[in-house]
Amino acid sequence: MMLVTKNNLLRKSVELSEYKDTRVGEFVKDLTGSNILLLTDTNPFSLILLLEKSKVRVPAKAGDTATGEILIPAGNTGLPPGPVISEFGEVKVPTRIEGGSIWVSKDTVVARKGDPINAKMASVLSKLGLKPMEAGLTLVAAYDNGTILSAGDLSLDLTAYRKDLSQALSNAFSLSIEAGFVTREAAPRILGRVLRQALALAAQAGYLEPGTVEHVLQRAVMHATILNQKVQTASPAGNP
Repeated sequence: MMLVTKNNLLRKSVELSEYKDTRVGEFVKDLTGSNILLLTDTNPFSLILLLEKSKVRVPAKAGDTATGEILIPAGNTGLPPGPVISEFGEVKVPTRIEGGSIWVSKDTVVARKGDPINAKMASVLSKLGLKPMEAGLTLVAAYDNGTILSAGDLSLDLTAYRKDLSQALSNAFSLSIEAGFVTREAAPRILGRVLRQALALAAQAGYLEPGTVEHVLQRAVMHATILNQKVQTASPAGNP
């Protein structure tokens, strides 16, 4: 359920209720600005993902704050030469005239997250048909079973989490192989490593049996070749 109310009215309601001395009172005390209350049984982090998927792209207006990096791509704008060229210059977008149209010479970042959007930039973005702004609900605080979560607690960087999880998995896999801790995933690598070590030891010791003959002979040939090269190098010229 969604509920829109004034913060002072919400705080007064809690003060007059049985929740006055609970953490609900702490939660509503810190609310500022315009807010929408979402009353749901959904986990706050699941709710964040749902709200992110529901966001839409909209045109930028003068006075907006960039919700992310705004890039004007290189290529044909489809706009005819005229006064608009000066607008591109004012937002520091390099252009050229080609085939009767204005072309953007290279990909250009005109704003980063948190930067203000001025009237000239909004005009250029509008003429290019770009919708660089993200519009939708953002979870700024949550109360979950007695736990108060601030905006920092609710910040999700799924890319970083996936990277950390992948690195942790790789480290655990390497550690299990190094320690010889047999799992279904690590068993083939552990057995392969043990086999290679056993063959190397057999070749070094000259231990002959059907599975090691080839490795022993390869080692013997290698040493014989090295010895022959040393003999040839040490022998006087013309003497075998």
